[in-house]
Amino acid sequence: MSEIEEKFAVLQQLQREFEALQRRIVELELLANEYRKAVSSLEFLKSSENVVNALVNLGGGVFGYAEIKESKKFLVDVGAGIVIEKSVEDTLGFIKRKLEEVEKASAEAASALRKVAVEASRIQQELAELSKKERGKEK
Repeated sequence: MSEIEEKFAVLQQLQREFEALQRRIVELELLANEYRKAVSSLEFLKSSENVVNALVNLGGGVFGYAEIKESKKFLVDVGAGIVIEKSVEDTLGFIKRKLEEVEKASAEAASALRKVAVEASRIQQELAELSKKERGKEK
């Protein structure tokens, strides 16, 4: 395999890594938005003293009307299918920590994305130089 072919293969791998990181960042941003909505909703419920009317997502784009009678305790999926009852304050803390983790992971992915982009740019320059040398040999 020639040096140009090797560099081109490396460049293709970097492009795949770049695309995977882009997808990961989008996924993390969607998750962060979900956590932000949960924080907003919980803060609203925390300030409510009465029954709260709400729409509940039943899946498949179907929503149902519901009354939230208990707005100070929530069931929280803490992982591995384990659900624990938590106070609204503890639930908010839990969700805010998860949001921080997601934002940190997103920042790390963005940093990795920049590194991959710099490396891909370097490889592209090297390929251009090698191609120029090859064309010079042909003359």
